[in-house]
Amino acid sequence: MTGDERPMILALQGGDREEIQSLLAEAARRLAAQGVRVLGVVEHLTPGCAHEDVLLLDLVSGETNRLHQDLGPGAAGCSLDPAGLAAASAGVERAIADRLAEGGDLSDTVVVLSKFGRQEADGRGLTAAFHAAVAAELCVITSVSPSITAEWAGFAGDLAELRPAVLASIDAWWSARVPEPAE
Repeated sequence: MTGDERPMILALQGGDREEIQSLLAEAARRLAAQGVRVLGVVEHLTPGCAHEDVLLLDLVSGETNRLHQDLGPGAAGCSLDPAGLAAASAGVERAIADRLAEGGDLSDTVVVLSKFGRQEADGRGLTAAFHAAVAAELCVITSVSPSITAEWAGFAGDLAELRPAVLASIDAWWSARVPEPAE
């Protein structure tokens, strides 16, 4: 990356899960209202919902995939549903491929990915969607838990910048990417 290039990935930190996922969903709505093509997934959280009721909402198709599976009463294992996460990632990858097939200027497109978490740090989860977005040279907005900041830095390198999880961060970051109108 040269000195005048801006990081193509915005990673947000700060706030709890519900706040960050609501922020990502609101940012997606606002960007879409400005004519930006928004691809990706956010966690769909109903206030007060049980952990196992969290869904990943595809921002293009509106489809949802369950993020957690019911392991039954008294189960203590990880309830993450790898099939649901894989299906969500595949949906994002399809949307990116479809957008590339349309051709044209891609500067009007952003990929929102709910988070870079432990699964992604281990090369699973939404990792393939992150790779597809970067390979397509699309801008990405995501969130990163402070507990895996080092893993995030190793994954994203200088392609990303960390900012506080507030709309102003997203607005400023995206505004810096909007091409100047031709005169």
